[in-house]
Amino acid sequence: MKGLYCIVLAAGLGTRMKSGLAKVLHPLAGRPMLMHTLENVLALKPEKTAVVIGHQAEKVKELLPRGVAPALQKEQKGTAHAAGVGLDVLRGADGVLLLVSGDTPLLGAQTLKGLIACHKRKKADITILTALIDEPFGYGRIVREDGKIKKIVEQKDASPSELKLKEINSGTYCFNIKSLKQALRHVRSANAQGEFYLTDVVEIVKRKGGKVAGMPVEEPMSALGINSRAELAAAEGEIRARINRRLMASGVTIIDPENTYISAEAKIAPDTIIHPGNTIDGRTEIGGGCILMPGNIISGSALGAGVIAKGYSVIEDSKIADKAQIGPFAHLRPGSVVGADARVGNFVELKKASLGEGSKASHLSYLGDALVGRNVNIGAGTITCNYDGFSKFRTVIGDDVFVGSDSQFIAPVTVGKGALIAAGSTITKDVPQDALALSRTPQVNKENWAKENRSRKKK
Repeated sequence: MKGLYCIVLAAGLGTRMKSGLAKVLHPLAGRPMLMHTLENVLALKPEKTAVVIGHQAEKVKELLPRGVAPALQKEQKGTAHAAGVGLDVLRGADGVLLLVSGDTPLLGAQTLKGLIACHKRKKADITILTALIDEPFGYGRIVREDGKIKKIVEQKDASPSELKLKEINSGTYCFNIKSLKQALRHVRSANAQGEFYLTDVVEIVKRKGGKVAGMPVEEPMSALGINSRAELAAAEGEIRARINRRLMASGVTIIDPENTYISAEAKIAPDTIIHPGNTIDGRTEIGGGCILMPGNIISGSALGAGVIAKGYSVIEDSKIADKAQIGPFAHLRPGSVVGADARVGNFVELKKASLGEGSKASHLSYLGDALVGRNVNIGAGTITCNYDGFSKFRTVIGDDVFVGSDSQFIAPVTVGKGALIAAGSTITKDVPQDALALSRTPQVNKENWAKENRSRKKK
């Protein structure tokens, strides 16, 4: 938007969170709170955006997208001081400044657009986004005179009559940049907290004959900052509900939205059905026509079309091709790849393992550091012994191999195409193509031994 500049305030620790983590770094729907705010701000396409950082500045700085400028507030001296730090980075900016707090992740781009439009329409020097709430404790109050905004008074400085006011300052503003710069020169710290309040700019601008306007937000909750764990949980619920509504509108079936947890960064194609209790985290991508039965945890993974996750499986940083089946109770650890039409069954664990197209590991197996070809049958109880206590080694199993139950592969080892591994075998050396590998002690039957043994015990 031409002539629009933005400052996001993200320097505070957030003492009411009672956390060693800076407030804007607390996760919401799978990503830090600040990133939700930034997404809404950047949707406006401002000419330049500055983020004021302070506590845990390096961690916050690492999150900033390219083109967003960090502005370091070395000492937290108040919001007016923070605004000045941001303006120093936006050197030469002239026009409209949108200032928002980094802890307002529910404040959507449409509301911000509305605030900017109101500011321009009323030709104001300052336009404040306000909210009417029943319990305004902790928020600065909007004081009006003859319907016009006279000033903003902070909770700690408010008189008894002012404390009864229900209209509050959301902390989101539009400024005429020239008016703001002039007013900041006159802000003083003579208040209960000894800080330079940005809210004092309102009275300063009015004294100089400037115009101050207000725009009440339609949904008060969306404009409020997050200051506690309870408010964090409420915001999580609202963002999650928005994500689920958006996905359902796009053609995804979510059977129980209140019990389905999907990251803001996840992508899910139409005609996928998601049962209750699924958690889909990170930048997971799920193709169309998938079925996710209850209780899966899927993080940072890619699922093709028509995949079935039968429930209570953990899938981490893995790739699953079309029409594969996973679970129930499977665990795909990072680096796992499952081919098309392959099956990973109950209580099967993969770690840095690739299971080829049409292959099956149906139950009770561990495949670690393994490359398994196409149309391979992995019998129950199969283990790739990939770790000798010092290093990891790889097992390679060719196409069309049949692995009998209770087999162990002592890596590094390679099994050729079409080989058959007899049940109960421990494979310690390579198996040629189409060979039978058998490594178990010959069976010995002793006639009547059990009967005689029982007789001896009775004597």
